[in-house]
Amino acid sequence: MRIGCFRGGYLVAALFFGLCAGFAGYLTTHLDLPREYQTASSPMPHFVPKYDGGVSLRYAMVHDVIHERFPVRGPGYYRERDRQARERLKTLPPDSQEAFDLADDLGVGLDKLGRPADGVPILREKFERQQKKGLTGRDLYTTYANLGTVLIHANLKAALTGDKAAKEQAKEGLKFIRKSIEVNPEAHFGREEWQAHIAEYLLACTDTFDLLTKFDCVGDRLDDDARWSRSAVRMDFQWEHNTFKQDFSPDGTLKNREHRSDIRDNIRTVGVETGWPKSLTLLTLQKPVPFDEPTLGIIGMWRQGGGANPYFAVTLGEIMLRVGQRYIAWTAYERASSLADKYGWKPEHATFLLQHCRGRQREIEQQLPANEVPKLRAQFEAELAHGQQFQHDYQEFEAKKIAAGADLHDEHFFDDFYKNREPIATPIGESEWYARVDREAIAPLQDWTKKSTALLWGGIVGFTLILLGRIAEWSFIPRAQPTKN
Repeated sequence: MRIGCFRGGYLVAALFFGLCAGFAGYLTTHLDLPREYQTASSPMPHFVPKYDGGVSLRYAMVHDVIHERFPVRGPGYYRERDRQARERLKTLPPDSQEAFDLADDLGVGLDKLGRPADGVPILREKFERQQKKGLTGRDLYTTYANLGTVLIHANLKAALTGDKAAKEQAKEGLKFIRKSIEVNPEAHFGREEWQAHIAEYLLACTDTFDLLTKFDCVGDRLDDDARWSRSAVRMDFQWEHNTFKQDFSPDGTLKNREHRSDIRDNIRTVGVETGWPKSLTLLTLQKPVPFDEPTLGIIGMWRQGGGANPYFAVTLGEIMLRVGQRYIAWTAYERASSLADKYGWKPEHATFLLQHCRGRQREIEQQLPANEVPKLRAQFEAELAHGQQFQHDYQEFEAKKIAAGADLHDEHFFDDFYKNREPIATPIGESEWYARVDREAIAPLQDWTKKSTALLWGGIVGFTLILLGRIAEWSFIPRAQPTKN
């Protein structure tokens, strides 16, 4: 009897301690441990500009251009600059550098005033004078860029409607833009490169009519389901960034320029998606590119060129959608919708764009908190009105100063305007940074998980072996034979 009790107690003890070990292992494996120390913010790979000393993209820049949160010179400024330039040119040798610079001012100013065709002969004459003087290469950069721009702006609208002469003039402008890129590829953070690609796209639309309803101007598909992404980096950047983190300053600027291309290889690419007509000789964009490159180009053209247009707005929407910036994408589609009447050259083009933007917005809204969706349009309208009011006030202040005889070149011209005003530029937010996990930080958790898992399986295996041993022991215990009466 005592032996049976002892064996029974031994089994109960083995059961108890095995279960304790297994339960402890289970708990330590599944405990929700404090993990604040595991994450850290790192610069995004697109914080590194393509060119040394160039501009790097921030999402706030996209938000601001969509909502017009930036200063814009008014028509009064360009008219006064035009007047002063013409007066000064009367006193200068026609082949002097100052005369060349003033010709640029005249041509660009006329473009800003909505008269690009009037700027064409001025810049052609300047080009002829430069050639006679023997200037070549980079000395001709501004002529190539400005003459190409006014030729495109003066002729593109007519070219889209089928005007063959206008199309040839626009193509000539495109050639000049290409020459400007050739002699100065890093100028304006690659703005001319994307000016050329977008002009190529629009001219190609006159030959391939469905291009306008299938792709945006960098080759993102419009006739496909939304290309959702949660991040602007490639999947392996979380770990690769541990290699590059010492190359950044705390503010996100690059310290070690030798790793520029390696870091930029981690930027998510956009454009030239399936079906993009690479066979069209006019289209020189033949492969996907890091998303910050076309984005910066569009921002530059929007701010410094002809302003908002539906092609820019819808392309920003498609790019932001592909890098996980849903709110910015929604606002880009809203801005494109408001400009839909300028899309293409037929009423059905405008109808397509409006339907496309509304469809994309509905897809985005399904991914957002339900209580935020009803507020989106009112927030957008308030933001846009704020930006447009700022620009109106800026130009009104400028016009009054000019009327009072202020010097256009005074570096303190706008000092009084900015007094007691909040900055118009949107502050950089948390979404600009990449939340990562360092190998060093996660190692203790991984070690803890391994040990707790070992404890769990140790308890299970130990209990199983003890149980099997007891069963085997019982099987071989001699049993008392019943006595015969």
